[in-house]
Amino acid sequence: MDKKGYISRIREELHNGRKHSKTTIESIAKGFGITNKNLVKEFTELAIVLNAREIAHDSSLTTYEKYLDIVALYQSQVNLSMRTSMSVLMQQYSTPAPISFLASSYILSANTIPLYLEPSAGNGLLTIALPYHFTHVNELDDVRLENLKDQPFAKVSSWDALKPPAAYDRKFDGVITNPPFGSLSEPILFGKFKIKRLEHAMALNALRCMKDNGKAVIIIGGHTTWDKHGRVTAGTNRIFLNYLYHFYKVEDIIPINGKKLYSRQGTSINTRLVLIGGAKSVPEGAAPLKNNLHSSVVSTHEELWDRVWLEPEHKSGETQTKNLLKLIAKAIQIKQKQLSK
Repeated sequence: MDKKGYISRIREELHNGRKHSKTTIESIAKGFGITNKNLVKEFTELAIVLNAREIAHDSSLTTYEKYLDIVALYQSQVNLSMRTSMSVLMQQYSTPAPISFLASSYILSANTIPLYLEPSAGNGLLTIALPYHFTHVNELDDVRLENLKDQPFAKVSSWDALKPPAAYDRKFDGVITNPPFGSLSEPILFGKFKIKRLEHAMALNALRCMKDNGKAVIIIGGHTTWDKHGRVTAGTNRIFLNYLYHFYKVEDIIPINGKKLYSRQGTSINTRLVLIGGAKSVPEGAAPLKNNLHSSVVSTHEELWDRVWLEPEHKSGETQTKNLLKLIAKAIQIKQKQLSK
């Protein structure tokens, strides 16, 4: 099996804008001695990670130009719909590259020697905007763990994300995570809050590792719903969101249309992008009542860019229009390139 050869080939195909189907990608993999469908999926994703990271660290581009190029990369990638027994069991749905870029850019710190943590790192997609040598990654899946070790991260580990090392408490300037989802066999108490969902518990344990003045991004499944009084619907989501708003400065919770912005990653599940700007000095409050912002579902890459708001100057109506035209032009360019092959 020639793993490096296959990844190099797929990176070249992506660079050239050649679009592939599941069938053609598996045919290419077979030529490199790779017939296991799970390995095809994971190695293909690693190629996407490496190309996206290359764009994210291109100093000749502005942040917005990087984003446009990563959107084009996402639009040209094969649909990673190869679902194996392992990926179903582990509920492994990696974050699409454009969302990963915005999320990892959001937590970038101005500190001279920052530290970042991804406790359920997969193949490293969520870390693409972060510098390797300041980033700690953790993963339990053997294949993905080896893919992480192929990259020069500061530290690659394999501990239970429900039990972060005590030495990690309040150590990191930035924390980012898209934990696998599922129900816990037994609820876990976080103070007086009874957490029953795996992804919620993993996210809260990840936040335990963040400095009080750090930043974090959490990606969780589903969209928030509200009762007739405008409160978050009673149940696991209300408990989780009440905890977040009580202890942390939640800057936004962005509902993402899975069919529009997630499908090339092999799932159309709706998700929420939770942006956290540090811990509260005095814990207080709870999840706010329903408002227009938090109930506005993001369905385009341009809407997502404006919602995360990495560069304030892009907020004007005139600039938003120009940005949309750039995004459309980039999509047309990549389509024309594919048709000319």
